[in-house]
Amino acid sequence: MKRLASMFLLVLLCGCSGKNTTQLAPFVQDDTVRLEIDGQKVFVYDEVNCQLSFNVEHGEFRAHTDTMLDYFVVSLDEIPRRAASSVTADIIWTTKFGVKTKQNVTLDTKRIVGDVIWLCDDSQHIAAVVRVLE
Repeated sequence: MKRLASMFLLVLLCGCSGKNTTQLAPFVQDDTVRLEIDGQKVFVYDEVNCQLSFNVEHGEFRAHTDTMLDYFVVSLDEIPRRAASSVTADIIWTTKFGVKTKQNVTLDTKRIVGDVIWLCDDSQHIAAVVRVLE
């Protein structure tokens, strides 16, 4: 009985390990501009109700609703030019409880296709897809 309980606990712990993280395989297959925190999509760009902006001088990507009540901003220390490179970011986003921020987050560039860049931190708790607008 003790062995069965130990096995159950191990399965439970292993099964929960990725619960609050972004799963990379599906993440890099979807080019929708978005911000994911702890595996949850907190903002998803939709061209009917949202707008995008990009400031090359500040390395700043913005996505917001037309009302500007919901948004996310990713400010990078430099624009990544190749996959597997790392950048430092400040991230701001809205929630139903107010505005949240994370500063000095190291993001790894997971993929770049055309003007779309997939970024994710090592722990996979923060992930973003941004688009370079020129």
